[in-house]
Amino acid sequence: MAGLLEVLEDYQGKVDAAKIADELMLELDDILPAIEAAEILGFIKVDSGDLILTDKGREYLAGNSMQRKKILNQALSRTSLFKWIIEQLKNRGNEISKEGLIALLEEEMPDVDAARMVKWIIEWGRARTSSKVR
Repeated sequence: MAGLLEVLEDYQGKVDAAKIADELMLELDDILPAIEAAEILGFIKVDSGDLILTDKGREYLAGNSMQRKKILNQALSRTSLFKWIIEQLKNRGNEISKEGLIALLEEEMPDVDAARMVKWIIEWGRARTSSKVR
């Protein structure tokens, strides 16, 4: 996701999503998870196919490693999905298997690719909490 934000910044903060995919020699579907994550976190806005870097996204990019973790932590703590996952972890002694989390997500959100989402959740979770997904 940080790479997407950096490319967007290179385009002065606004560019068509397909153009970024072409530049990276990827299909648009390949970058959609990063786009969705950045939008959920408030780092970008999507308008008619254009990706627009927000002030929060610029703040994230301007930060050093510790500042970025803090900004990511704050953004994550505001998302309903992450709040739900933290609640699920607390109910299970702050530990859950990867397979268990996938099963929970499949039950709660049958229309999403739970395995793909878990990959993102684990990455985000490392910046947010001391809970363990084993």
